[in-house]
Amino acid sequence: MLEVIIGSGVNLTPVQMCIRAFFIFIIALILIRIAGIRAFGMKSSFDNIVILLLGSILSRVVYSTDSIPGILLACLILVVMHRLFAILSVYSDTFGKLVKGDKTLLLKSGRPITENMRRGLISHKDLDEGIRIACHAESHQGIEAAYLERSGSISVIKKDDKIMP
Repeated sequence: MLEVIIGSGVNLTPVQMCIRAFFIFIIALILIRIAGIRAFGMKSSFDNIVILLLGSILSRVVYSTDSIPGILLACLILVVMHRLFAILSVYSDTFGKLVKGDKTLLLKSGRPITENMRRGLISHKDLDEGIRIACHAESHQGIEAAYLERSGSISVIKKDDKIMP
């Protein structure tokens, strides 16, 4: 009966593909809940891997004749690995830097650090845009530091910002 509903073999009907898509949507939602909110909120390369691979692998269930349990198991392994790596990153800064990267200083005391910008593939216009977005400022004056964060965003610290104890 299940084979008639979800199909098997090469000739899947459009209705069978729709039924598969419905069930894969629910399974994907469960997998995303297992992965945790950070996988879809942070948008770092570490987190984007899960998004890309889950989408790619789960889509195979909808239209292919590959083993559904095998595909779902592969997805579960990806989600568990992501969660495990995230947990290890919490307890080991070295491991976190290895899998997620580290911040890069782009600007210090109003002066761009060109070598770091080149390494991070950040142009002067990208840096200026980050400053405008973060500080609503046009110039580097008044900026103590700017960093390329692990997520790819640019964060800015103003000279007048007080460090809280």
